[in-house]
Amino acid sequence: MGGVVERVVIRHLSGSKANQIEQIPIGDLQEITIGRDPTSKIAFDPTIDGVVSRQHAAIRIEGEGDDLKFKLFDLNSSNGTFLNGQRISQEAELLPEDKIELGGAKGPKFTFDLQPRPASFAARTRVIGVDDSAATRLIETAQTAASTAVAEVTASAPPPPQKVGVGQETVQRLIVEERRSTSRIWGAVAAGLLAFIALGGGAVYWKQLKDDERHQAELADVKADAKHADQRSASLQSEVKTNLIGMTPLDIYNKYANATARIDLRWRLFDTQTGKPIFHQTFKIGKDTLPAYVRLPNGKVVRWLTLEDDLRSNQQIAGSGRGSGFVISEQGYLLTNKHVAAGWKVTYESPRFGYLFDLGGGPGAKNAKLRKYGIIDLESDDYADLNMWVPEAGGVIFPSTVAIPIGRNNIPDMTRNEQRTFEGRNEQLEVRFPGARLGVNAALVRASADSDAALIKIDSPQLLDKVELADDDQVTIGEKVVVLGYPGVSVENVQRQVTVENGLTRVQNEVIPEATVTDGIVSKLSTGYKEKDGVTLTSAGERIQLSVLATGAGNSGGPVFNANGKVIGLFTYSRSRGDARVTLAVPIKFGRDLLRAQRN
Repeated sequence: MGGVVERVVIRHLSGSKANQIEQIPIGDLQEITIGRDPTSKIAFDPTIDGVVSRQHAAIRIEGEGDDLKFKLFDLNSSNGTFLNGQRISQEAELLPEDKIELGGAKGPKFTFDLQPRPASFAARTRVIGVDDSAATRLIETAQTAASTAVAEVTASAPPPPQKVGVGQETVQRLIVEERRSTSRIWGAVAAGLLAFIALGGGAVYWKQLKDDERHQAELADVKADAKHADQRSASLQSEVKTNLIGMTPLDIYNKYANATARIDLRWRLFDTQTGKPIFHQTFKIGKDTLPAYVRLPNGKVVRWLTLEDDLRSNQQIAGSGRGSGFVISEQGYLLTNKHVAAGWKVTYESPRFGYLFDLGGGPGAKNAKLRKYGIIDLESDDYADLNMWVPEAGGVIFPSTVAIPIGRNNIPDMTRNEQRTFEGRNEQLEVRFPGARLGVNAALVRASADSDAALIKIDSPQLLDKVELADDDQVTIGEKVVVLGYPGVSVENVQRQVTVENGLTRVQNEVIPEATVTDGIVSKLSTGYKEKDGVTLTSAGERIQLSVLATGAGNSGGPVFNANGKVIGLFTYSRSRGDARVTLAVPIKFGRDLLRAQRN
């Protein structure tokens, strides 16, 4: 922007920035924002400067060169913007040395100036205040002037003539002169009185103006104090109500639903040695197509894993589905379950039945071959280890069986280390917020080594609404809880969208996500247990058992709130036995641990 003005100078008089000076280069700047928003050009402390709104006011820069102008306008702030003591409702022109107040007498104050200040920007003309002593002096001065004028006129009058005999003409002349002298005296007196009235009346007038201004300012302060008192009272009443009764499910939904997101996921497992995806070998024997397992000579049963799928009949080691998560940082960090954000780091669910083959002959035997054993039930205790398999832990890769009869030339060489390492990758990890038509790609940041919790990150162009985490781990059996999330059993909101692109009309029915709210109580608390050598097993792990049953798959990773609206856990798996079913949550301490990169 052209012109001789280089920068705006802000001198803070009170508030969190008292006695500080900010210099803001103008350049091509068109607007200077003011408020508690950290992105504001003139930003205030959100705690100390509580009367300042998040986006309180702005200074607009118009014109250029000699026509440069600065205008102040209020952004619908809660407590108002004042220029030189007067609250503004519309934009007002700014001049050097003008004083700006945010939120009235209780808010921060600062002066506006320009550097260098051009000759065309003179400071605003100031009205000189007149106090009582000045008015008294002016009145006394007027009275003295009037008295002096009377004295001077009286002194200038000729002395009375000697009493001697006079004629008629002399008497008439004396009468005329006396009348003229009297007229001059009364004229001087009238002039003195007029001067007195003008000076004294002007002083009283200006004093009255200043008193009015002071009274208006005091009235504005009283109103502001009353408003703040009402706000504090309402806040206190709300706090008392929350402490005594707690937030209702509707309160929690209205406050935190926008911070609860739906997560769509898809992942696959890869061999680190070759980079190829991993499959579970299947066979069709009779009418049944089942996954295959192999019993090694040492008696251990393992999955028959392969890197080939030429016939497109093998099963991918992969996962997909939907979960929930919640924002814990305005910068885009969310917490969710580990089985949502990193499915390869938790136990892998397998079909109930499979074909088991024996590897005969022992290590290095020439007649090593696979012998068909039969169908096994993986729910049997004999195969519990198979159900506890974590994909990233690795496994045995068997050669391809394409065009090779079962039981010949496809046996791993057990004299070598056949155990391979695997890695999982998210092919989709998409976050969608309530009411959003488009999702945002997310990345895995960290996954808990102790529980079903993970931290993910999205890049958001805006600051996000977030939840509040409980500061401690105090959870009581019987206390009320509220759960938000996106269970698959909930009804969906469908929006019919008609778009026109390149002259073609396209009609789409889009599912718009909206969070589901359910409530219940804490019905039981489960703690981890220790094995020998002090190793803590977390397969059962610490859990909060809930009575929240009107939910299901898709709610995993959603926030669990207590009555005060603080998150105490992450909703996770449910358990069923017969007709009975319970739901579980991971304590929030495992989520807080993921936020710490260093020890405290």
